[in-house]
Amino acid sequence: MYMRIVWGKILPGKWNEFEVAFKSAMATRVELHGLKHHWLAQDQNDENAGYSITLWENEASMQSFWNSKQRRDVMAPLEPYYVNQFTVTNCTVKYSLYD
Repeated sequence: MYMRIVWGKILPGKWNEFEVAFKSAMATRVELHGLKHHWLAQDQNDENAGYSITLWENEASMQSFWNSKQRRDVMAPLEPYYVNQFTVTNCTVKYSLYD
């Protein structure tokens, strides 16, 4: 399995609005080949930062979606919340207790 972890910051005080917009954007996304799970997590130490964590069956599916027009279209409504501080980390999952 493969995991993509995206950490980013949003505009100060906009988390609640961002979360609503995020959920709405994800609802427009069709089922993605290879996607097993997707989480949105807010940082406990910085209310304006958070993580989008996706778990994929294979690396090809993860890369295909990341590079797709579909991802850009789904994420476009979230762009007004971003402050262009983010990192993207791709991981190979080595162990999972709950496979």
